[in-house]
Amino acid sequence: MWYYIKQSFLSFIYLIFMAMISLSIILIQVAWLRIVLNFACVALYLVVVCAASFKDGETALKTRIANDTERREIIRTGEDRPLKLKEEYKPWKGFVFGLISCVPLVILLIINTILISINPSWTGAGAISGLIYAMFYVFSQMFFGAFQWWHYYFSLVALVIIPLATGIPYMLGARKVELQQEMIKNKQRQIYGDKF
Repeated sequence: MWYYIKQSFLSFIYLIFMAMISLSIILIQVAWLRIVLNFACVALYLVVVCAASFKDGETALKTRIANDTERREIIRTGEDRPLKLKEEYKPWKGFVFGLISCVPLVILLIINTILISINPSWTGAGAISGLIYAMFYVFSQMFFGAFQWWHYYFSLVALVIIPLATGIPYMLGARKVELQQEMIKNKQRQIYGDKF
């Protein structure tokens, strides 16, 4: 589990960094500029997270290929060798990394819902979720005007966007390594024939 938390750490920390920028964007008086800058903020976040996830996918598939080589050696020699099983590529891992980044949002909104049902003026947990996931929350402020308690739930769009931003590039990074491996095998077949 610690491996998954460590892998999702970048997307969460960068989320907080972009939240600070989004909160400062709210102070801009020109509405169209505020909207454009917040979209740019979300786009920048997605570029950074996608690039990191792409690289993670490449690394994970290279680890699986190295582990496969080690497994063949274990079978051939009978010698026990350490494998990096947690770091191996699995297509679903990229999505899990993104979902782990959204766990604080879900917990805070559940707490907020419970507190609001007890006393409608207790919105502290929602406010914290609005601060952390501000670049998604800010759009509700821009489009729906004055603050309402339900604006915090607009941040739930992060449950879709962040896992997609980590999962799809993760698989694409692995696919790039697969294509490279196929090219290497084709070159070796051209040079050495079918013996290889």
